[in-house]
Amino acid sequence: MAAADRQEDVVEYFLYPAPGKTAPGRGDENSCLEEQADKILAHLSPLLVDYIWQKEPFNLRVVAAKGDHPPHLHGRTHFGDNIEDEWFIVHLLLQITTSFPDYIARVQDNDGEFLLIEAAEHIPRWLTPDTSHNRVFLFHGQLHIIPQPRSPAEIACVPAGTPSLRQALDIVSRYPGLTVAGRPTQDIIIRRIGSYPEKMHALFHHAHCYLPPGVVAVLNHSPALVAPAVQAFYERDPLDMKACRAMKHFPTDSCVRARVRFTRCLYGQLLQQRFTPDKRSGWTVPPPSHPDHPAWDLGIKLACGFEILCCRSPGSPSVTDDSSQVSDVRWQRYLSFLTEKGYFKSELEGSKRYKELLQSAHRHYQETATVSCDRSCPPSVDHGQEVLNILRTSTWDLKQLQAAGKHLEPPDDDSWLAMTPGDLDAMLEEQYGGFYRKSGDLGEASSTLGNMVDSMKAFVDNVSSHDGAEFPRMDEDQPVDFDVDSFSQAMERILGLTNGRIDEDDEDEDDGLMESESDSSEESEDEGEYEIGADGSTEDTAMTDYMDQMDQELARTNVGKSFEKEPSQVKTAAPKDLPMGAANSNKQEGDIEDEDDVTPVNVDLNLVKNLLESYSSQQGLAGPATNILGTMGVKPPEDADELD
Repeated sequence: MAAADRQEDVVEYFLYPAPGKTAPGRGDENSCLEEQADKILAHLSPLLVDYIWQKEPFNLRVVAAKGDHPPHLHGRTHFGDNIEDEWFIVHLLLQITTSFPDYIARVQDNDGEFLLIEAAEHIPRWLTPDTSHNRVFLFHGQLHIIPQPRSPAEIACVPAGTPSLRQALDIVSRYPGLTVAGRPTQDIIIRRIGSYPEKMHALFHHAHCYLPPGVVAVLNHSPALVAPAVQAFYERDPLDMKACRAMKHFPTDSCVRARVRFTRCLYGQLLQQRFTPDKRSGWTVPPPSHPDHPAWDLGIKLACGFEILCCRSPGSPSVTDDSSQVSDVRWQRYLSFLTEKGYFKSELEGSKRYKELLQSAHRHYQETATVSCDRSCPPSVDHGQEVLNILRTSTWDLKQLQAAGKHLEPPDDDSWLAMTPGDLDAMLEEQYGGFYRKSGDLGEASSTLGNMVDSMKAFVDNVSSHDGAEFPRMDEDQPVDFDVDSFSQAMERILGLTNGRIDEDDEDEDDGLMESESDSSEESEDEGEYEIGADGSTEDTAMTDYMDQMDQELARTNVGKSFEKEPSQVKTAAPKDLPMGAANSNKQEGDIEDEDDVTPVNVDLNLVKNLLESYSSQQGLAGPATNILGTMGVKPPEDADELD
């Protein structure tokens, strides 16, 4: 599927059995893959059961062979606004290919090979969106990139053109040492993913909320339902607001205090929403100065989200048969894999904690395991119906909930919502390294300004190609290939200078070229005068005269006065009382007057001034100045006003 055809904010992933590796099990390939999917999900259960997904969970389904695609496992997850879900899936795929070494993974989103985008500073320059098709995979817990053949001997291993999918899987499986990406590229991916499960807990945020008892019961049963509730409130429409006014499923009387677990993304979405409940809904909100106001404000929004979910559900409350979602055989097999992995942590079967773990595992398995083979239709869950089912089957003691609300753990600090300039600089430093490294003191400002001028000159002097202009730092690590003799001979031919340094054979071969150059020289003599300077350069004297005259005219206008000039030098004062026409009669004196009027423009100073003014006008935001200078590896000095 082309990147342009993929839905935005959706990550798609594939697990292919390595060629020649038969999945253990009995029966046909699809049955073997189904068993492997259950084993993989059981292996990942310690990470998946407690995770809160923004929109859709990690899921696997069996896809039969079709065209160039062999039988494989496929998943598709809509991660919405939480990009961390996408990178968590990359971590899961690396874990799978490490623990199940006979599988090769592939992951893409609407940007295509987003792993290459993250490691763009270190991948080969030939690797572009047009050349990366069927070349990027995850194998044995590492990123693999199928290279282009660099010698005739490698053509036997790596095809010269774009490999087919089956060819690519065979190459990665047979020649992992040839395809594994370099260490800098691997480090970039690992650093972006972070360390799980520690990072997973760091992405959670616990907050206090005043909620109806029914919402507390639902969250105690299924904490992950906080995500669809927040999403429902975040995307509410006028019809949803009518449901929030009635609060039919969650009466607003007798609310209790509870500690709710969000992801940071969900907490930020809910907190930043401005919402004033309808007076007819029965909510009693304390004033903003009251210490409980944040908990009430957050709880009202969350309760309205659950109410919207229930009202959107078309069905009526009913108990869903568990076997209708997942076959009993697959569930029992998955349960045995969980037991082997130690998921129940030596809990006695039938104990309260054992039942809670079993319930969480069953709910997670229903969401992730599906018998569907149509990869274009990801598993769909009616969360509103799920909430209604929980309300129907759950009971709660109001006094017990009120008592528990008095002994809650404190909420997490949400200072991470406010990012200081120092935090932003640290983030950019970690992401981009030296390109955003701050200057140590103001003494380095002059050096920075000098680098700014030199980088801009180097950029202007570069020759662009059909791929666009290349910034100077792009080739800083590439060796310079420069043939002095060829360059000198080419310049001599272009300028028409021999000086006895061109071989006779070259002269014979280029007779036609020299004749054409002679003809063009004769024509140029009629059009203007050219002089050859001491350094061998040619100068069009007529054009120089035109430019000088234009400078003299512009110097007396507002345009000329807007440029920064070179420091004026002491010159002999011109006579003031000269008759009219004296300047015209004496060309030398006229030249002196013109030189006094036309002070040379300081090009470097004007360049730096304009760049700094553009940078200052951005007021810390992104803009053309920071984009250009950042790409060149130059960080502008801080504004002196800010430093004061």
